[in-house]
Amino acid sequence: MSIYWSQVDIEELTGSGVVYFNSKMEMLEGLPCKMYKLTYQQSLWTHCHDYFQIWYVAKGAFLHTVQQQVYEIRKGDIFVIPPFTLHSVSISPDEDIEIYGCEFMPSFVNERFQEQPTDHAFFDVAFLEYFLRKETNAQSQITLDSVTDVTVRNVLKDMLIEYERRTPFFQISLKAKLLVLLSILARQVNGELLREGFEKSEKYREIMTRVVDHIHNHYQEDMNLNDLCSLSNLSRSTFCILFKEWTGKTFNRYLTDLRILQAMMMLKQPELSVTDVCYSTGFNELSYFCRIFKKYTGISPTDFRKQAMK
Repeated sequence: MSIYWSQVDIEELTGSGVVYFNSKMEMLEGLPCKMYKLTYQQSLWTHCHDYFQIWYVAKGAFLHTVQQQVYEIRKGDIFVIPPFTLHSVSISPDEDIEIYGCEFMPSFVNERFQEQPTDHAFFDVAFLEYFLRKETNAQSQITLDSVTDVTVRNVLKDMLIEYERRTPFFQISLKAKLLVLLSILARQVNGELLREGFEKSEKYREIMTRVVDHIHNHYQEDMNLNDLCSLSNLSRSTFCILFKEWTGKTFNRYLTDLRILQAMMMLKQPELSVTDVCYSTGFNELSYFCRIFKKYTGISPTDFRKQAMK
């Protein structure tokens, strides 16, 4: 999968009356991010910009048109506009508003976003991909629940303080808080997926807890995937998917990690030989144990023991 924010012909747009805002004019040199608070804002005609824009409404209401679809934005709402997206804002002149704004270039999240199209091969794509999907307009109006509303408001207030004070290393703090904000919003626009994940987690919680406990109690014994599938009464494919989701590792990796960890603890006991440790942790073959141990730790079991004794 790849993500891509569509470029547009700026000269053609501006010639047709669309206003174009450029990050080079709107942001500080060397900092592809901007924070502000609005207590007064005139209506904005159809416009676009080369950066992401986030508006959180702390007070007031207005109409927000995105790609010809109109949204009634109210207190407690937030929206995320991707680069080069046509939108407009209609605000009543006597409307009492308070808006926290955040604008940033994709490169502020990760410099590799400067290259387009962007391959989904690196982790930071997850921060932005949910706000670039054309098949959904969920990001154009996100209504926050009361708890999330307070959290989002506090994060944006902290970001604004960092931006305005500009104390040493404020850029690092600003980026860290932006990533927190994006992760919160990604969960908000994927509420159904979260609910499904929670229901699935609760459904298999008892089974997977029993499986993990069994591994920890019997790691020194011969153990294979089929045994655990029988214990959990799950098919091999279903078990593998659930186990990876539950532990973050495959069964073989989880078991090996556990055995190596136990071996490291046992090697600190001088009365146990390396061979004793090997068989006590379920490896059952000394040469294999030594090879895997060195692969994991970078040193042999004997050298590890020498260092541990020091």
